[in-house]
Amino acid sequence: MTFTAICLDDSVTTCDCCGRTNLKATVLMRSDLDELVHFGRTCAARNSGKTSQQITAEVRHARDMAHGSCGNRLTELRRQGVKITSDVVREVHALFPAAELPVLIRQWA
Repeated sequence: MTFTAICLDDSVTTCDCCGRTNLKATVLMRSDLDELVHFGRTCAARNSGKTSQQITAEVRHARDMAHGSCGNRLTELRRQGVKITSDVVREVHALFPAAELPVLIRQWA
């Protein structure tokens, strides 16, 4: 089974692989079977066959793509005459969870 890193998630602090708790954050990963799991950084690297640096690069790439997609959607809404508020940013963020919500709110609301 292969895994791809999606984002860091600080709301889940327990590794689904080894059960370690009180982690600062976990890596949300998607398997080739479309299953979502939360791994600590070490387990993410072990289970994906990638280095920690490769995992970090995947997370950054996914975040950048999500920010771009969120920005495109928010720009589209603004052009349609929608006033961009924090609530609108939160709704768009729900579509692209890899994006960092505080950054989006600072940029758009």
